[in-house]
Amino acid sequence: MKNVNLLAIVTLLGGTVWTLPLLIRQRFRAPMRLHLCLSLFLLGMGNVLGQLSDPALLDGLFCTGFTKLAYNVAILSGLCLMIGFLCEHPLQRRTLWSRWEVVFCLCCLTAMVAVTMLLPPHLRNHTFALPYLDDWRVRAFYDIGGAYLAFGYLTCAVLAARHARRGRPLLRVSLSAVSAGLLGLSLSCALRMLWVNCRGCRGYGHPLTYANIFLLGQVATIVVCVGLSLPCFASAAQFFRERAVHRARFRELEELWRRLVDFYPELVLDQPREHRWLPRLDYTSAVYRRYVECRDGLTRLSPYLHRASEEAAVPEEAARGTAPPAAGQGLVHLVDRALRLRGEADRADAVTPAPSVFATLGDNHDADYEGDLGDLIALSRGLRELRSGTAGKAARAARG
Repeated sequence: MKNVNLLAIVTLLGGTVWTLPLLIRQRFRAPMRLHLCLSLFLLGMGNVLGQLSDPALLDGLFCTGFTKLAYNVAILSGLCLMIGFLCEHPLQRRTLWSRWEVVFCLCCLTAMVAVTMLLPPHLRNHTFALPYLDDWRVRAFYDIGGAYLAFGYLTCAVLAARHARRGRPLLRVSLSAVSAGLLGLSLSCALRMLWVNCRGCRGYGHPLTYANIFLLGQVATIVVCVGLSLPCFASAAQFFRERAVHRARFRELEELWRRLVDFYPELVLDQPREHRWLPRLDYTSAVYRRYVECRDGLTRLSPYLHRASEEAAVPEEAARGTAPPAAGQGLVHLVDRALRLRGEADRADAVTPAPSVFATLGDNHDADYEGDLGDLIALSRGLRELRSGTAGKAARAARG
């Protein structure tokens, strides 16, 4: 039981955290996402309140029975918001009183508060144990809450099934699982109401026991949690896969970038001060920054590329562009020779002026960005292999 409830709490509050960043970036102006976030949060906090081992902690601050009422307010309100989200019809102030789920929810909560006030203090923290169920007010409390939960879960199950029919494959599987789990929860609520009101069902030896109803609810909760978690797991897997690809690209550009920055330190674009000491998470932007810096470096290196092409009798067109069309071995040697010429000019204190052409870092990448990036990576890889081969030959010559 505790493991299932913990799973529900982690899933619901984890879903809240998952939806929150984009909602913050949208400045909480996305009603549908706001509904989803609040619904998951309220349902999660309701499950947290339901797991409090000592309700006296909150009851002592307010009144006896407050914890149980807070639990039901959170669960019923979260379910009401979930209905609005799945209806794709967010709740608005001017239409609030025309929505059946809102009116039904407020009526149920008002009735549950009234019933709680009618109960003597020693009965307000009631459970499904038989001594409590002998009081009609306790039974009424469970009937009122159970009625809304049964209809609410059933409504959400139907709406989720409708969305599943027109969604993407992963979304279909996810919403189908959620719909099946919600149907199970609705059935468990209806059976619980029957068990609460029918003395014969509570009798010894009856096939409908509270343990069976409870087990149905637990299994349905697991199915809902699995369905809700599938998109999150898929998004996380895609994020880490894309991050690994961009991280590899970032490292592949290291050789070319490092050699260019050694000669032109000003190539490194300014980075916001607050992000300088944070661990690198967004490798997509980091790769693009390094790509721009490499292109700018090759632009500055163009006079030496021209000289190197003349020495190697390479057509001048190979050295004109900042991003070469193909990073073959000839081009690798050409760029390596240009870098060496730049170093020799440094040592001779006769640096050839280079054009100050800076590429701007914008939101819209060029259409040929992927192709240019692949060429620069191949060029950087070729320079690294060339340096490793030269170092290996030098080491063998020293040993010989």
